[in-house]
Amino acid sequence: MDHFKVLADMEDQEDVLDGLVARPMDVDRWELVISPEEYLNRFKDSLADLQLVNRAPLRKLHTTYHRGPAFDKYLLIAEATHQLWVDLRFKKPFFNALDDHMDAQEGTLEYQASQGKAHLPTSVFIDCLMAAGCHTIRLKSYGQKMPMMTPFLQNEPAQTDHRWAEHNEWDIGTTFVSPYIWLFASATGRRHGIKHFPMCIPGSGDYGSVNVDQSHRGRKFTVKIYPRLVHVIKSFNSHLQGSIPTSLSGVRAQVAGAERMIHILTGKDTMGLGGFRIEVTVKAVSLREATKMVKRTGFLNPDYWLGLGDGPHAPKLISAKVVDRQAFLENANWVLQQANSAKVFHGQGANTPTKPHIQALTDILNALGWNGDLRTPTKSLRPNAWWNMVAPAAPSLFGTLAEFYQTDDQIRALFELARANAGRDGIPCKSQPNNPSHRYQVNNGRPFKIRCCMHGCYHRLQRAAIIQWIADLVNQGVIDGAVLEVDGGI
Repeated sequence: MDHFKVLADMEDQEDVLDGLVARPMDVDRWELVISPEEYLNRFKDSLADLQLVNRAPLRKLHTTYHRGPAFDKYLLIAEATHQLWVDLRFKKPFFNALDDHMDAQEGTLEYQASQGKAHLPTSVFIDCLMAAGCHTIRLKSYGQKMPMMTPFLQNEPAQTDHRWAEHNEWDIGTTFVSPYIWLFASATGRRHGIKHFPMCIPGSGDYGSVNVDQSHRGRKFTVKIYPRLVHVIKSFNSHLQGSIPTSLSGVRAQVAGAERMIHILTGKDTMGLGGFRIEVTVKAVSLREATKMVKRTGFLNPDYWLGLGDGPHAPKLISAKVVDRQAFLENANWVLQQANSAKVFHGQGANTPTKPHIQALTDILNALGWNGDLRTPTKSLRPNAWWNMVAPAAPSLFGTLAEFYQTDDQIRALFELARANAGRDGIPCKSQPNNPSHRYQVNNGRPFKIRCCMHGCYHRLQRAAIIQWIADLVNQGVIDGAVLEVDGGI
């Protein structure tokens, strides 16, 4: 934990702050009301089409705070890089009108739009909506991070003359790139209006990301401050955590995904991982108005939250911790190694996972910077945390090898080197390590993988799993680590 440093306690605090590189302000999400006629006007092209949605979404739209449509009762009816939601009462008449043009089946569940994923032209979709009597579409788009400058922002996204335009919602933010990974927590402990999401446990001491309810000139805002690492992970795998597994093999699959992600992040340099993002959610008729409101608040200035400025925001609201890339990776590797040492995930793959299995999986994902708010991670300083129930793992050999072996060609070279050093029989199969007939060979293809040569077994390992197995064999004395070419040996 010593490598996770509180910013306010650092002698070189000013140098750390001066090292921040701010990207241009952008808009990352909007939820807009738009009429069917205006939507068709924006997407009036024969190439424009969309797809009906055949799932009942788990998350609903935000409801309005006062007089206005009950958006939380809206139906996700179609997608076209953005989501289109309409009042639930238009579901049946929409499909009745669509029957005149194509075969599409109305969903059987209340909030399931369609049974299939039918594609249809935008013009047909709008015509059927209008025939159903629909006057309002809720258009939701997120994750685009559109820079708010020319030539990227061409025109106003909102239909400002719509009767419900006051309920348009925007996420406007700025990303700050840094050589350090930043984590945050309330500077005064638990307090009303601040929601906390721990990340990178246990090294972080439960620092992570924060959501703050804040007012300015009588208006309410929600501010999210979180590590840029979240978006780096999403850029490789947007569904790293997924749903809670129902079998032990499903748990092990997610652990393997975490191991692969650690290997991938090891290949990123300091500026490729570090930094943080501040994002402000605001209601406004137009993006232009929302931008003016956010700029007036000063919320996108890190000094506001760290108590480094003057004026009404001088009291420190948020405390920051910073950690360098190497210490972050060591922490993530350590948690994974503790789970391996404790043999947490041993058992029959078809078994239902226990609470300790799910908790260890949650903590492994959290250690590498992922908190999807689906499960609660173990407190970093909890004396009886599962990682304290076994002897501390030695420094991870996997982390050392992963630093140097990133590409397919490099991992192939590592495998060949390890196989040549493993004796006449080669590298043993992980599923049958004590059977000399079970040995790995190269399984051609991309990404690079190896396969057991024994008929009926054919156990396979890919990239990160290959490195982990070779590291385990070095620790077991099967392979001499000195011959692996990492700065002349390990």
